Amino acid sequence: MQIPEAKQYLGRHCAVTFRDRRGDEITKNLHVHDVQFVPLYGAYLIGDIEDVCLDRVTSINTLE
Repeated sequence: MQIPEAKQYLGRHCAVTFRDRRGDEITKNLHVHDVQFVPLYGAYLIGDIEDVCLDRVTSINTLE
């Protein structure tokens, strides 16, 4: 997922599915606050509970 695609979810409650270090899929319900590029790490989805690297995101579904 790219930054412009992820920006459509700003300010929404979403179910974000992503892969962890071992490759297991994890789904968390987040309120998306921001999407930022972090130097040396890449693009990140900034949520209220957790920050997720956009390279690891497999799907995002809105809960509203």
